[in-house]
Order: sequence, then C-alpha cells, then structure tokens
Amino acid sequence: MKRVLLALMFFLLWAPTVSAQTDEPVIRIYGAMENPINITYSEFQQLPMVSINASTICVGSPPETPGLNSYVVYTYNWTGVRLSDVLALVEPTEDAVDIKFGDNTLYSSSIPIAEIRDDMILAIYADGEVLTCEQGYPFRVVLPCYWGYKWVKYVSYIEVTDFDHEGYWESHGYPDDGRIPDCVPVAENPVVFTNTSLALIGIGIVLICASVFSASRR
Repeated sequence: MKRVLLALMFFLLWAPTVSAQTDEPVIRIYGAMENPINITYSEFQQLPMVSINASTICVGSPPETPGLNSYVVYTYNWTGVRLSDVLALVEPTEDAVDIKFGDNTLYSSSIPIAEIRDDMILAIYADGEVLTCEQGYPFRVVLPCYWGYKWVKYVSYIEVTDFDHEGYWESHGYPDDGRIPDCVPVAENPVVFTNTSLALIGIGIVLICASVFSASRR
C-alpha cells in the first residue's frame, strides 16, 4: 500500500500540469535526501491529505512587547499532507537529523525527523477553507503538542539537515525541543499549562530578555 501511495505521489508531482501558474506559491524541498523537489501549490493540492483537529498554543511575545498575545490558544480542523509522506517522497539519507521549515524571512524552526508522527502535517486549509494570511498561507506546519513557535507559517522551503538546527526563537533562548510537557494530542484545547511548562516558559522569556539587554549594551 505504501508503494502504491508513493507511486501516486510521484505521478502527480511530475506529470505535466497545464493549469499550473508560474507565479503560484512554490515550496522547495532539499537537503540530506535522495530526491530534492519543488512543489507548486496546485501540485500540492493533488497529494493525499488528512484532517487534524489541533490547537496552536503561543508561548508569549517578542521581548520588545512583553505580554502581547501571551498564551493565545486557537483551534482549527487543519487539512494537509502528512510530514511523514513528504519525507517518504524525498527519501532522506541515513545521516538526516532534522526537518527544518522556513519562510522568506530569517524565520525558521525544526524538529528531529525521529519525532515525526502521523498527526503532523503541512496544512493548506483550516476548517475547510484556504488558509488566510494570518493563518499562514500558503503552507503552515501543524505540530500538535508543540509550542506555537514550532508551527512555522508561510513556509517556502523545507530542508532536511544532517545536524541539529536551531531556529529563530530557539537561538534566542527558547527550548530547541519545543514539546509541551504533559500534553496529549486531543480534539479541542489541550490542558498544557502545567507547573513544568510554565517554568520552561519563564526560563525562555528570561533568556530572551537577557539576550536583548546584552545586545543593547554593545
């Protein structure tokens, strides 16, 4: 069954597409893999998709505006392609470590390939509608039970790295792990603010503030 799925995905991606627009969104997938590819938005829409009910939980805010949007939780029924299917399509090499997601700015984040689960997807729909700009159009990473800074919006590329990548917020003090302690994926608004998770949030905010203060004194 897995081979049939992969064969279908290869056919859909490389078959001629008359209606594809040259200016439509494209996601570039490259790095430590056998089959680096570029996938247009219309090609991505043809891939096998699943729907996941999941909540995004924001850790906090940029250090220059403390308190803004802290602990915001929003839940959608996200629809997209499983990350495991994306990886199966490109065939990571044996030395692959992380799957990194980035946009057209300097923002990025990643998780270890070994942690990929079937409920982790690259979404293009929320509640049955095309993602809005605020939701992360055209491509949005959905990682249930990971903090919001791992849910990269506006994804323009995926890189499979052969090293432990630290993303934007991780390099500013947030945990590279990014998993919410004691969180179990559920359909609606998981309880995530345990004593452990609140302590990690506090440590992350202190580290960011210290980094900004140190930079301002240089």
